[in-house]
This record gives sequence, structure tokens and C-alpha cells, in this order.
Amino acid sequence: MFKNILIPIDLADKKSIKGILSKALMLATLSQAKLHFIYVISDFGMKMVEDYLPKNWITEKKAKYKTQVKELIKQYVPDEIEADYYIGSGAVYDEIIKRSNDIKADLIIISAVRPQLRDYMLGPNASKIVRHSGISVLVVRDE
Repeated sequence: MFKNILIPIDLADKKSIKGILSKALMLATLSQAKLHFIYVISDFGMKMVEDYLPKNWITEKKAKYKTQVKELIKQYVPDEIEADYYIGSGAVYDEIIKRSNDIKADLIIISAVRPQLRDYMLGPNASKIVRHSGISVLVVRDE
């Protein structure tokens, strides 16, 4: 059924992570699929803004999020399910679609959230992923 499942996560939204993981673990177990987690550090949309950040800002952020994603995998993913992760930076939807192509994913599982100001970036990204992905996208609603 599925061999490689890509799971974009928002580390600030623990509720959506739990909803996604329950579906991902079920599908991975049934299909003996590998789970590929991705967290994307959103760019600012303008190179000028990035020029004012400290030189090692992105490296420090990637290290921080790498630790958090590794801990999430350790906490929630059983040892019998193969899992890896990727920390990207840039336009969220572009990075997710690019990563799905790189790993030859056959499914992306994303969360649908209630439209709130703090979720502003997720809504448009989720819809762009659904529209532009060349593979199936499972949209998980809050449970």
C-alpha cells in the first residue's frame, strides 16, 4: 500500500501532532511503511530581513528543532516502525513537496486546523500542498 509516508509537523501545535501520529502509525503498521518527519523553518519572504539575523541563526534553529523532532519520534514511534526526519528552511509548502519527491513518498499526512491567527501560515500551506502535490495527501481533522 504505502512505502514512504511524509509527515510535516508543527512543533508548536501538540494537538495536531497527536492527531497526525495516530493515523500515521496505523498506516505505517498496516503497510510496513517508513515514516519521514519534516519540520520547516519558515523563511521571511525577503532576503533583506534575513541579512539582519545573526550569521548562525539558522544553524542554531535547525539544531534546536532537530532535538525536538528526535524526542518526538522517540516518545511516540514504536521501535518496529522505521522513522527519520528532516529539518528544512524556506517556503513551507515548497520544502514539503520537494522533500516528498526526494524520498519518493507515496502519501503526505497533514493536519487541518481551525483558522486562528497563530495558525495563519499552516492553512495556506496545507491548501498549497493539497493542490500541488503529485501524490495523495491525507488531511487529518482535529479529533
